[in-house]
Amino acid sequence: MFKKSKIVTATLLLSASMLLTACGGAEEEEVQENAGVGEETGEAPEDFEVVPEDGAELLLWSDGDEQLEWAQLMAEKFEAEYGVPVQVEEVSQEDAPERLATDGPQGLAADVFASTHDRIGRAISAGLVIENFWPDEYEEEFMEAAITATSFEGELFGYPSGIETYALYYNTDLVEKAPETLDELFEVAKDLTDGKRYGFMMEPGNLYFLYGFLGGYGGYVFGDNGTNPEDIGLNNEGAVEGTKAILHPLRHEILSSMAVEDITYDVRTSLFESGDLAFDINGPWAVRGYEDAGVNFNVVRLPLLGNGENPTSFSGTRGFYVNAYTEFPDAASLLAKFITNEENLLTAYEITGALPPRLALTEHEDIQSNPISVGFLEQATHAVPMPNIPEMPLVWDPMGAAFTEIWNQDVDVQEALDRAVKTIENAIREQQQ
Repeated sequence: MFKKSKIVTATLLLSASMLLTACGGAEEEEVQENAGVGEETGEAPEDFEVVPEDGAELLLWSDGDEQLEWAQLMAEKFEAEYGVPVQVEEVSQEDAPERLATDGPQGLAADVFASTHDRIGRAISAGLVIENFWPDEYEEEFMEAAITATSFEGELFGYPSGIETYALYYNTDLVEKAPETLDELFEVAKDLTDGKRYGFMMEPGNLYFLYGFLGGYGGYVFGDNGTNPEDIGLNNEGAVEGTKAILHPLRHEILSSMAVEDITYDVRTSLFESGDLAFDINGPWAVRGYEDAGVNFNVVRLPLLGNGENPTSFSGTRGFYVNAYTEFPDAASLLAKFITNEENLLTAYEITGALPPRLALTEHEDIQSNPISVGFLEQATHAVPMPNIPEMPLVWDPMGAAFTEIWNQDVDVQEALDRAVKTIENAIREQQQ
């Protein structure tokens, strides 16, 4: 159970100050002054006690299936601990930010909701989310990637609950040992490819999976850790080198007879399930399907690049967020903190398989005894959060078109990436007008 290490008296004005800070309230400075919030820094101390408001009742939005099962258990535990009833409603983490934008002002949205970090940026920038009350504590106890992902413009808003990235799956009936380097991967994959069986396959037009190789050579989406849309690094020297390193050998040595359109996610997962694909780059969401198919496999970090660096795969962080329109900001923030404490995130792992971003749990015996979980965690240490700024959706299609040109038409890599970045820059300018 959650225990506070340091407790002092909290005031209602302090909670009001935090709420106004998140919502951009005009009376922020006056409220902070009256509440005795740090006069020199203007920041609220974390050394305080938060207690639920009298009469508090909360609504929690959660994904379905195992996530819903876990959320309902958390609701029961929270009520037993704090005496605050929590109703759980199934709303997907993809839909929650959009629902918040429409239902929040009407008082119909959840007090606490789950969201993927790449979909929450717009809601935060619109003032719909309250900042995390305990940023220093979370920064100390959670993976850096999870903190970066759930922050916006330097402020922590989320309560991270799960982190995921993609890694290298390999069929242990076809491959005795996982390759250490990308060159070794292609060497083994080429020997295993015979027209019916494939050594290695990945979607050559999908930036999500290709990004790790671009990033490992120094490419990046946006500058300043994914926050500066005026600085795009998807056509720099590193991005060009990374694109060549992954696409050229895959295109000319392994999948020479296939067009981009032939290599879909469903095609490669089907091949892996049938035992006709030795290596697959995929995320933890594929584990259950492969297990159900009876495939013998393991998961390891992505192989080292030619420059000796690790591929910087995209990471996604699931987190809980507090609705700025909640009537009960203290109780809601306590719920978000409660369900992301060490005990409850371990329970989440046991029920849902979601890898917890708490540093203490990465060494837990239940996780370390599972080689598949260890493989994803090892890659997660090299992963970078997918940018969560509103400009990110403008990146996918132009980059996909560039990779398709490179693969299908053998277009020069620099020329294709230059065109893609120009398209992205034009789209950003239009969006900002």
